[in-house]
Amino acid sequence: MVATDPQRQLLTLIREFATEKSQEERRVIGLEKRIQELGCEVDVANGEMEEVKCIKETTEQELEGYELQLALNEASIQTLVARISIIQDEISSVGSQVEGLKVV
Repeated sequence: MVATDPQRQLLTLIREFATEKSQEERRVIGLEKRIQELGCEVDVANGEMEEVKCIKETTEQELEGYELQLALNEASIQTLVARISIIQDEISSVGSQVEGLKVV
């Protein structure tokens, strides 16, 4: 029985080692799967980021167009205000001339 006790201990150690190794292999496989999943998530996020960049660029271009249109509208308004002022002055002048003719 003395000879079998060390053999049992050796077999127990071998089984424990095999079990541990098997668990480690499963952990490695699990981590490799997780790495693949995270890689896919990164790819999806990068795709979404590129899409958002395109939307941002389009929005910035539209904004620049609106700003240009606003500047042109403001210039048109200033021109129209100046024309209205000139026309009002002419109306006032003509009104004065009409009043002058009525007096005569």
